[in-house]
Amino acid sequence: MLLYLGLLLIHINSNAQQELMAGFGPSVELEEGIIGVNARLFYGVNEKICFGPEATFFPYQEINSDYELTITDLNFNAHYIVELSHKIGIYPLSGVNYTIEKEQLINRTDETKKDESLGWNYGFGAHYRIGDLFAFAEYKGVTGKLNDEFITVGVIFTLSKHKENIGD
Repeated sequence: MLLYLGLLLIHINSNAQQELMAGFGPSVELEEGIIGVNARLFYGVNEKICFGPEATFFPYQEINSDYELTITDLNFNAHYIVELSHKIGIYPLSGVNYTIEKEQLINRTDETKKDESLGWNYGFGAHYRIGDLFAFAEYKGVTGKLNDEFITVGVIFTLSKHKENIGD
């Protein structure tokens, strides 16, 4: 995270293009194969750096014949975007994670096991520009007490864009 903050300070210039972006899409948790939905809100400091919160919710899904699982994955991530062309960009991601997992026996919803953990995110992604939209695909790992891995695909759109000139 300190690396991203350092890069943020280095790359902010007097003609920074700032954007507020929102996105959503399906996500899959790789260990159990459950499917959820991801929503994100990012602030783009310039064309290379963006950061913000995201949440992924996986409703209760049957894992085996005995129990079902739900996951709530809350993150604050930063991306450093490397544009390969005017349409394609790739990025590493890093951030802070808070995960809540609940397991319950099928047909016995009064017996629930709950685990919560603070951890770190790492991963990478790619986006493809389609006008003012971005289609993206992303891999994210979580380290901590509740280690996990996710793949998310979706779309990001710009909510606001402005050019700020320092000294005006």
